[in-house]
Amino acid sequence: MTREMLFALAVLFAGPASAAGLVVAGSTDRAAMEPLLVAFRAANPDIAVTYLEQETVELYEAVTSGSLQPQPDVVISSAADLQIRLVNDGYTRSHASDATARLPDWARWRDEAFGFTFEPLVFVVNPVLLPVENRPRTREALAQLVAAGGVDGPKVATYDVGQSGIGYLAASFDAGTMSDYWPFVERTSGTGLLTACCTSLVLDMVEDGRALVGYNVLGSYARARVAEGGAVAIVEPEDFTVAITRVAILLKDGRNPLPANRFLDFLVSPAAQATLGDEALLPQAGESAVPAARGPVRPIPLNASLLALTDPLRRRQFIDLWRSVTSGGP
Repeated sequence: MTREMLFALAVLFAGPASAAGLVVAGSTDRAAMEPLLVAFRAANPDIAVTYLEQETVELYEAVTSGSLQPQPDVVISSAADLQIRLVNDGYTRSHASDATARLPDWARWRDEAFGFTFEPLVFVVNPVLLPVENRPRTREALAQLVAAGGVDGPKVATYDVGQSGIGYLAASFDAGTMSDYWPFVERTSGTGLLTACCTSLVLDMVEDGRALVGYNVLGSYARARVAEGGAVAIVEPEDFTVAITRVAILLKDGRNPLPANRFLDFLVSPAAQATLGDEALLPQAGESAVPAARGPVRPIPLNASLLALTDPLRRRQFIDLWRSVTSGGP
């Protein structure tokens, strides 16, 4: 993010000269975060907010190096494993309140990592190039679609697991839950897998026809693209749906702890959850704590098991194997 963009965000959410400060750093796109920030400012006019935007891996590295300026009080990322690592390594502080107590166990860890959204990973397709009757609705159907097309057939786009924290997390979770994960990766990349750092670029590849299908795409971004009139269609997988959550943490060295506490409580409040709409984690009265999907839902839980994914050797071996398989290497 440029200094100009940061300044614009600080001005947008600034309060009166006497307002307390709050710095939020996140991997969520500014456009996606803006409704939440506006709603928080409306409810808390005494708190001025600055929002810093960075990709997941860069955000983690900036927090550990202390290079973010201004220094954040709250960090939000969809890379749950990296957030759990920050908690484990002592960068965060705990916070417990009536608001955070509403969270399900899988979305809260040690009262230091808090999931506040529910975001399924979906398939997206180019609706012009792929008629409804031919759209894959399971991972096996996706692999068969690629195989049927031959060398010049349908291409799949997804995240580069070495660049994208979400991509690495999702691929690692797939590998741990799918008995045929590596054969599936090999089959779906047989015509040349297209990869990108972030969701918007995967959606671009599908929309402009470079790829026929996007795999493991964040549903919230896909819905936003559809709402903008983009030429993409969403397919909810029927074999199973992986769901991730944006994770908020409070930095131990944050300079504005009380505004940070209020912001965290706001994220899980009814007002914020209503603002999130389809991405809301906390259900309305009488609804399930896990929103319905076409197939079984598998949320990625916030717990110590995610720490294994952040081990440098394990991470490097996984990325190297993934790149070897997707490139057709030995």
